[in-house]
Amino acid sequence: MAGKGGRRGTTWNSQWNHGDTKHIRVPAALEEQIIEFARALDSGSVHLDPKQLQKTVLLLIDQFVEQRVASFHPNQHSRTASTNSRRWDELRRFRNAIASGSVNHARSELVSQSPGVISHR
Repeated sequence: MAGKGGRRGTTWNSQWNHGDTKHIRVPAALEEQIIEFARALDSGSVHLDPKQLQKTVLLLIDQFVEQRVASFHPNQHSRTASTNSRRWDELRRFRNAIASGSVNHARSELVSQSPGVISHR
């Protein structure tokens, strides 16, 4: 069977230390910042402080919850915004695991709602 022709390989080496690359879609306005961060991460010059990362993740979760509560619209099922319902259980468990510093615990406690992700229970 004859191929379509053209080159099947490349003659240049990867510019990335961590191996194979992948095409992703990112906002054009953030492209240069993302590439710059990715290159720094790839070269090993970025070291993520676990405590600072923990604070950042907790802040992002809290901001997300605040935004969802602020944009709540009453309906026939609930008249007031509440994060105590069952639909918030996974996020609450994840936040508690991050806050306690138990990331492995978070992984074992989470059960994905997505059919494409393996459940961890």
